[in-house]
Amino acid sequence: MYRILVVEDDYLIRDFIKVYFESREIKVIEATDGLEAIQQINENFDLVLLDIMMPHLNGYEVCEKLRVKKQTPIIFISALSEDEDQLKAFELGADDYITKPFKPSILYAKCIALIKRDKKLLPNMQIGDLIIHLNSHEIEFNNTTKRLTNKEFQLLCYLIENQEILLTREKILDKVWGYDYYGDARAVDTYIKMLRKEMGEYSRYIKTIVRSGYKFSIKGDIENEDVE
Repeated sequence: MYRILVVEDDYLIRDFIKVYFESREIKVIEATDGLEAIQQINENFDLVLLDIMMPHLNGYEVCEKLRVKKQTPIIFISALSEDEDQLKAFELGADDYITKPFKPSILYAKCIALIKRDKKLLPNMQIGDLIIHLNSHEIEFNNTTKRLTNKEFQLLCYLIENQEILLTREKILDKVWGYDYYGDARAVDTYIKMLRKEMGEYSRYIKTIVRSGYKFSIKGDIENEDVE
């Protein structure tokens, strides 16, 4: 049975999620605010559902503190629907963002898909001098190992799967964020910057095609030009 932590100060929403999920054999642990969530940070959860506007600690602060210790999948569920709110969540390491009101069936499906993807056992692969640990979502280079967030990892894998192919921001959004994502394409640029930072000198493998998109290539050392 999967275990998820629901961090939400609205009792009706927590109960709504709990009843629906537990009828499908997912154990729901509740936290009524950000402070309660942090107190449970050392427990093992398969996924965290996280509201933003809460007393004591808001969802952004909880996400930031959680990411220091763990890479547990995080889905924000919030009434805040502006692009800036969603971009901030992704910058802090969120894997998905759902605005209220939402259908429990859609939320459930997203949770299950994310949990299964996170737990899938896969072999490692090497691209140039970069080693990708597919099971742990880690990259290794120059005797250094770095853990990527789930979204960073999905983005890297999609780029690698399409080596030498120009990928527009729209294609990347559809594949990595999903067809039902209605946020700003700037999310792609934000995550490319984050991914490049984690990849160090091997960020050169991600080429910026000006006014078009991105391409993953280990050929040559074309200088990257970040999109503002």
